[in-house]
Amino acid sequence: MSSPIFPVIDFSRIVSPNLAIATEEKNKLFESFRDVGFIYLKGFSFPPEFIETLFSHLHKFFALPEEQKLAIEGGEKQAFRGWFAPARTAKNPERADQKEAFGLGNDKDETRPNQWPTNWPEFRQDFTTFYEECYKMHLVLLRALSEKVGLDSEALIPSVKAKDSYSALLHYPETSVESFQKRVRSAPHTDFGTLTLLFNDSNGGLQVKDKAGEWVDAPPMRGHAIVNVGDLLSRWFNGQLKSTEHRVVQPPAETRQTANGTADVVPSRYAIAWFGHPNRDAVVEPLKQCVTPELVQQFKAVIAGKHVRERMARLLEQGYLPEKWTDEMHRQPIAA
Repeated sequence: MSSPIFPVIDFSRIVSPNLAIATEEKNKLFESFRDVGFIYLKGFSFPPEFIETLFSHLHKFFALPEEQKLAIEGGEKQAFRGWFAPARTAKNPERADQKEAFGLGNDKDETRPNQWPTNWPEFRQDFTTFYEECYKMHLVLLRALSEKVGLDSEALIPSVKAKDSYSALLHYPETSVESFQKRVRSAPHTDFGTLTLLFNDSNGGLQVKDKAGEWVDAPPMRGHAIVNVGDLLSRWFNGQLKSTEHRVVQPPAETRQTANGTADVVPSRYAIAWFGHPNRDAVVEPLKQCVTPELVQQFKAVIAGKHVRERMARLLEQGYLPEKWTDEMHRQPIAA
């Protein structure tokens, strides 16, 4: 296996009872998010067979007839819970991301009910378990990062205790090489919230922008999640932690025999992403411990729920996310 492009962090060392081991790994975690914004994470609680089961569910779900998925289609009125495909909702489908997704949130939040496929209790049970376990991992990482800037380890926990986070099951369908002339699988963007935990299949395509502004491949590593910093966590840390642009592009094509000869086909790709978000009513602004004479305040305050909702709405309306989000992109309130 070639060397990973991101630092590899061992979750089991972060939670180690050995203080020296835990401190060393927490320091490495903070430095990695400061310098790169992305890591590979190993040593977490998911056994490989559980992840394999989740991907089996993905294959089965996205193979359902479209009318069954339409029955649980999710838009802004459904808090983006359920199935959606950007090409269906975008003003210009020819520019939309080449993907479909199923979104879910905290299954105990009755104000934003999930829309589950019918007659499939294992799907609901397994992805609810996944959601809850990712939430716990996310808390551990937030505690570790808080300590590194002189905060109490519990300082950020009240701002995420409502579990207003979000998980997206992603399918990038098999397609032709020619389709990438106008559309990628996921346009360049940064993530919205605190931390993203991403679990990939073996097919590549994820790219991350490095310090020189070049796109570099971020291949999947078996037994590892990819974790990256989102915009709101970067805002809390006054830009000290890097919310890095990334995209999903065409992986190597496969040459296949068809009735008309050979053809180059881009294989399908599946991924499961868990997006950590603050409480929807949380006010997110730079922490005072992260504002110094050398690092003046970089950001204004925003309401977390408004920020996340409007970025999701932009994805459905435009079919892709803007490469760089600015506060001026928030929708203005309608005058009375």
